[in-house]
Amino acid sequence: MTPARVVIAHNHVPPDADPSTADVLDQVALVEGALGELAIPFETVAVVHGRVWEALAAAPDTVVFNLLEAPPGAPQLQPASTAVLEILGMPFTGSPASVLWLTTDKLATRATLTAAGVPVSAGGRLWLEDASILDRVPGPWILKPAWEDASVGLEGQPVCFEREAALDRARQLAERFPDEPILAEHFLPGREFNVAVLAGEAGPEVLPVAEMEFIDFPPEIPPLVSYEAKWELGTFVDEHTQRRFPDPVAEADLVGKVASLARAAWEACGVSGYARVDIRLDGAGHPCVLEVNANPCLSAGAGFVVAARQAGLGPAEVVRRIIAAAWRPPAAGRCA
Repeated sequence: MTPARVVIAHNHVPPDADPSTADVLDQVALVEGALGELAIPFETVAVVHGRVWEALAAAPDTVVFNLLEAPPGAPQLQPASTAVLEILGMPFTGSPASVLWLTTDKLATRATLTAAGVPVSAGGRLWLEDASILDRVPGPWILKPAWEDASVGLEGQPVCFEREAALDRARQLAERFPDEPILAEHFLPGREFNVAVLAGEAGPEVLPVAEMEFIDFPPEIPPLVSYEAKWELGTFVDEHTQRRFPDPVAEADLVGKVASLARAAWEACGVSGYARVDIRLDGAGHPCVLEVNANPCLSAGAGFVVAARQAGLGPAEVVRRIIAAAWRPPAAGRCA
């Protein structure tokens, strides 16, 4: 069903915003262009967090294209803003607030995936007063703030080979992200894949599996998609981190396993509309889920849009399918 009107809601971007925050404006541009091509009337609204209620007024046959992200230092505000849309009773794109709460928390996501039988790397929460997780999980370890996205917190040297280096890294993260849990995981040594999943008439469709290649990385730089690789253009890691699509025939077995694991992660986390699942191979070549990204980036150069293009889907078709799968809050007085 085509809505009569779409409201593109995105977080307010200050002039001095860092690249990971300003990127939402590129997403807005892509969605605006797609809606224009689809001939669907739209309005774009920049929302100051905490003012969602005032900014978005319900109207008949209106769908909110939800590009509301969290401001720096407040990762839980993204699901909170989406919860306001649910309270307003407005249909919106992407996942509901409960799923965004879940996938924003890497520790909770790991627990959910594990309970569903979806493999993840060995790891858990690191407490500064009790770092016994480092005794139970083999090194090397990668340390991450548990509530950040866009590779925030993966600057510098996030992979640690010595226990004391891991503790130093944990102390730095605790100071930078106060009150935020720290996740310590065994750093998997194998290939890394990004898998885009898009809602379709027959259910979620796994788009062509993309591999992230780390070309000519020296031993002192860990092969991973760091903050610098994503956002600092012209750096060594930016220019030497490249996306390619493995041959689905020549590598049919591996591509099939990775695609199936992405679908299982989608189902375990209850994702709606669209998602990107990050997967890496362990030392034996078995795929493990790193993260489930609900409402992933939709800028023209982002992995999701590039994978859609590889599948022959332009931005207009991607946006059409995301809107068609818009999440609708239960009617008042009825059980969900």
